[in-house]
Amino acid sequence: MNTLDPDEQRRAALVQSLPSVDDDTPLMAQLQQDARRRIELRGRRFPRPDQTRVITVANQKGGVGKTTTTVNLAAALAQAGLNVLVLDNDPQGNASTALGIDHRAGTPSIYEVLVESAPMADAVQQCSDIPNLWCLPATIDLSGAEIELVSMVARETRLRNALDTYLQQRIDSGQERIDYVLVDCPPSLGLLTVNAFVVAREVLIPIQCEYYALEGLSQLLKTIQLIQAHLNPDLHVSTILLTMYDARTNLAQQVATEVRTHFPERTLRTTVPRSVRISEAPSYGQTVMTYDAGSSGALAYLEAARELAERGVGTTQDTMIDETPAYGQPVVAATATQEEQ
Repeated sequence: MNTLDPDEQRRAALVQSLPSVDDDTPLMAQLQQDARRRIELRGRRFPRPDQTRVITVANQKGGVGKTTTTVNLAAALAQAGLNVLVLDNDPQGNASTALGIDHRAGTPSIYEVLVESAPMADAVQQCSDIPNLWCLPATIDLSGAEIELVSMVARETRLRNALDTYLQQRIDSGQERIDYVLVDCPPSLGLLTVNAFVVAREVLIPIQCEYYALEGLSQLLKTIQLIQAHLNPDLHVSTILLTMYDARTNLAQQVATEVRTHFPERTLRTTVPRSVRISEAPSYGQTVMTYDAGSSGALAYLEAARELAERGVGTTQDTMIDETPAYGQPVVAATATQEEQ
C-alpha cells in the first residue's frame, strides 16, 4: 500500500522522469541534480525540532565557507518555515553584511552583549528579506573584545547566559520559539570562539574540498574535547559539510572520500559546489537563497538544510573523541600529487 500523499507521489514521479546520466557527463549530472532538487525541495516545509537547536559553525582555518554556510543554512531553514537566529560572533561582521543587517560602528551589537552585559533583545535585528530570520550583528568594536574579556568574570559563559535569557524572554512575551540558533565564528580559537562553543550543543564543521583542507582539524577537535571536559559537556560535533566541491577534479573527490571515511555518520550527503552566485550574493546584502534561489549553490544549501533538519542530533561526544583521526601530511601527500581532470 502506497503511504505517500498525492504531493509526494507527484514529486517522486517527476524525479523518476528525469533522464539518466553517467559520470562521463559531469555537466549533465549537475543539471539533473539541480532539477531533482527543485522538484523535491520547492515549497517544502522542514520539521521543527523538539527544542531549540544551538549550532556553532566553526573551523579555525580561514576561507572554508563558515560565514557563507552559516547565513545560507539559516536562510534556507527560515524559508522552510522555521524561526532562525544568527549570532554574528566574528569581528569582520560578514554574516551581518550577507543578511542585510546594519552593523556600522555604534550599532547595538554582540559586543555590547558580551562586554557590557546588554540585553540581547536590544541588539537583535530582523532580516528584511526573510521575516522569520533574525541576526545579532557584529561591529568593528568586537575586534577588541578578546582582550577585554580576559579579565571579566565568567568570561567563557557570557554569550550562553545572554542567549538563554533572550530565548526565555521570547517565550514569556508570547513570541514563537526560536527553532535554530546558528553561531558564526572567527577563524581562530580565542575567547570569542570559546564563547561560541560554550553557548552551543552542536558543532557544524565546514570543510573545503581543497589542498590542506584537513590540516588543523585535529587541533579543532582537541579544543572541542577540552570544552567538553571543562565548560560544556553537552557539546559534540554533529555535522560536517563539504564545501567548494568540484566534481571535475580528483582532488575534491579524494578529500570528500577521506572525510566520509573518518566521519561517515556526521558528514552530510549534500556537498556545496563552487558557485559564482554564492560569492556574488553578499555584495548585494543578500544570501544566495534570495539572490538566486534557482542556482546550484542555493539548491545545495537548501538540500543541506533539509538534511540538517531531518537527521538526528548526532553521535555522543565520547564516540567523536575516540574516532578522531590523525590528519596532516599523509592526507596531503596522497592528494597533492594527483593530476586534476
